[in-house]
Amino acid sequence: MEISVRVLANKKPLLSVDRSRFPMSLMHMTQCDVVILGGGPAGMATALSLLKYDAALRVVVIERSGYDHLRIGETLPPNAGPLLEQLEVWSTFIQTGHLPAYGTSAAWGSSTIHTNESFFYMYGNGWHLDRCTFDALLAQMAIQRGATVYLHTRFLGCQRLPDESWDLTVRSQESAPIQLNSRFVVDATGRLASFSRQQGAKRTIYDELAGVAVLFKTGADMVDTCALVETCPSGWWYSALLPAGRMVAMFMSDADTIRRNQLKDPANWLDRARQMEHTWARLQRAEPVMRPFTHAAYTQILNPVGGAGWLAVGDAASTFDPLSGQGIYQALQSGIYASYAILDWMKGQPAALERYVALQSASFQQYFFTWRNYYAREQRWSESNFWKHRHNMRLKERSASITKSIA
Repeated sequence: MEISVRVLANKKPLLSVDRSRFPMSLMHMTQCDVVILGGGPAGMATALSLLKYDAALRVVVIERSGYDHLRIGETLPPNAGPLLEQLEVWSTFIQTGHLPAYGTSAAWGSSTIHTNESFFYMYGNGWHLDRCTFDALLAQMAIQRGATVYLHTRFLGCQRLPDESWDLTVRSQESAPIQLNSRFVVDATGRLASFSRQQGAKRTIYDELAGVAVLFKTGADMVDTCALVETCPSGWWYSALLPAGRMVAMFMSDADTIRRNQLKDPANWLDRARQMEHTWARLQRAEPVMRPFTHAAYTQILNPVGGAGWLAVGDAASTFDPLSGQGIYQALQSGIYASYAILDWMKGQPAALERYVALQSASFQQYFFTWRNYYAREQRWSESNFWKHRHNMRLKERSASITKSIA
């Protein structure tokens, strides 16, 4: 098997983006109530929830992409269904061609595969997503609810004004830099947390986990929709079907291991994959259609996740190991919770922001201990650097600023 250079990254999403619904110029919108920097699941959940409860709010979303380039497919867990229902997008979501996911199979702690079938879950099955489709859907639903969404637009900088509003500088492909004035800012810029770090927030990073992935084309005989996880001495492998006859396979390890072993090289990646009994049984029945590509997957939390007139949501607030399968769920949930805090703040309740900050801290602590305990179940390679580091992981002491009063 050879990895072709033929690229699937430009494959059209299942749901095309109706660009006529997106403004082409920033010139006519400079005053707003909430600016959301980032149009992924966390940012759009914030916008959708804000406008669900107050349709008069002027909500502007700034998104760097056009929802038309490859985004790593992710599994939406079953418990995310109620969140989509709460956002009033569920009925549209289930019509957009995502692939049902009926469980997870894992060779973790032994070479034997154990399967947790979603048939037994309270909320039924999960979903393997076409991320372009999913993100574009949330954006279009937000527009229908009254949000203004700018594509291909970057956040450049900001300043806090004496009246406690924000002046933000953004720039689209079609215009010179433009100033937006807003009462509140939501940082949904992902793990880089661009806005929050300008406000002095610091990131606590716990590991160097990264993924090197290859996209495959599958045949009609590939029908197992369970995600598969399989461990090895230097990390673990993940593979899952995606919509439209595709499959993604990723090797997860520390970034320095990926660099040292040159795993972005197709031949080296395939050599590693051939050593995995269960993963290779899947891959040898599929055709690779692009070269390996890497993405960051480390666990981190921002401190603090909010301040005077701003909050961070989704990966900007904290990032979860993809092993948890909770990345998109956490993004949607944090966006919803942030909307509640913002609405209460606008009613003169500043403590609402403190409650959001405390909630995010508690959520991360719960995740951390579950994450550490799950890695502890794999003891076959406890002397390898990858596993030893995770077995010895401790929750780092956080700055007191995480719970201090927000002015």
